[in-house]
Amino acid sequence: MEIGSYRFCLDGKRACAFAMERKTIVTNARRLVVKVGSSLLVDGFSLSQGRLRSLAKSIVEARAQGREVVLVSSGAVACGMSALGITRRRNDIPFKQAMAAVGQGILMQHYCSVFAEFGVRVAQILLAPEDVHNRSKYLNARNTFEALLRLGIVPIVNENDTVAVEEIKFGDNDRLSALVASIVDADLLIILSDVEGLYTDDPRRFPQAELIPEVRVIDEEIERMAKREGSTFATGGMRSKILAARIATLSGIGVIVASGKDFGILLRLLAGEALGTFFYPAEHSLRGKKRWIAFGMIPQGQVVVDEGAKRALFEKKSLLPAGVVDVLGRFEAGDCVEVVGEDGELIGRGIVNYSSEELEKIRGLRSTRIEEILGQGDWSEEVIHADDFVFLGGKYDGDHPGNCQKG
Repeated sequence: MEIGSYRFCLDGKRACAFAMERKTIVTNARRLVVKVGSSLLVDGFSLSQGRLRSLAKSIVEARAQGREVVLVSSGAVACGMSALGITRRRNDIPFKQAMAAVGQGILMQHYCSVFAEFGVRVAQILLAPEDVHNRSKYLNARNTFEALLRLGIVPIVNENDTVAVEEIKFGDNDRLSALVASIVDADLLIILSDVEGLYTDDPRRFPQAELIPEVRVIDEEIERMAKREGSTFATGGMRSKILAARIATLSGIGVIVASGKDFGILLRLLAGEALGTFFYPAEHSLRGKKRWIAFGMIPQGQVVVDEGAKRALFEKKSLLPAGVVDVLGRFEAGDCVEVVGEDGELIGRGIVNYSSEELEKIRGLRSTRIEEILGQGDWSEEVIHADDFVFLGGKYDGDHPGNCQKG
């Protein structure tokens, strides 16, 4: 059966049209990012040593096949709560930061122990959004990952919750795993969770809901299926996994969302079994600097554009002052901003050449009047140059350019 831009098969049959292509992508993947949620590592209110050992064993066996593996693991907050005998979670930031500070070392101690049983060394990498917002830090992070993988070490990544604030958090490790996959230029991202994959509806409430084995394009119809529910220790539900899949697929990376209740599924997936939901890499993926602009930089404001400017952007032209109708937020030249239509629909992100104060003065005007309004200076004709702009959404009746994804 085919609905919108995805296909799924009835009665549990998975003989879909793209099955062979999926198998080829997965079995040929040499560099993997594996994300494991807290709910898979915690038994009651304690970290399960047996579960960690099972996960380590599967990763070691994947490495024995000649694959490189980066692990993104939640669990620090749960470890902190367990160590302190706290059984009721609170949502305030100081509490989470304190629990993460207590638990992160415990979590890594356990990982060091279980991987050492197989003769494998691990390294801890804690990331915060500002660590990848800066271009040089972004490249340094990539170099660190590359060095660790060359040395045969398994990088274990978590968000640096002890210093993060709500406004600039990754939000959950699903999104973090997608960003890590983009940074290391992975071939495949595997998100293991307590759900089997993407369903047509919430299977816990609607038993007739059906698993969707494959998704070609993440459009509005797919996003509507994603719900916000999360478990006691998890911070992200299916909605966050869809967002992660969008980031990874736009970076040219295939994504699998599957149940991790048995970590043996990792090897079954890598053998090509059609389990969970597979998201195909975007046909036109982002590379290099544009990938960093899209997913690494933190937007500092919004620039609202008219239909003419929107059309020009879709034609791969730069954004000029004449097409700007409003400026939202405060930002400086060189910051990342979101570009939205007059209806509020996200079109993309770009590096802006003017501060919000300067842009407010010249919006709606021709470029020839910039110096008249702002005075003499080395002003750019473009608000955002086409080379510094990335499409992330939006719709247009004409043809889409190479790096645009509909929806």
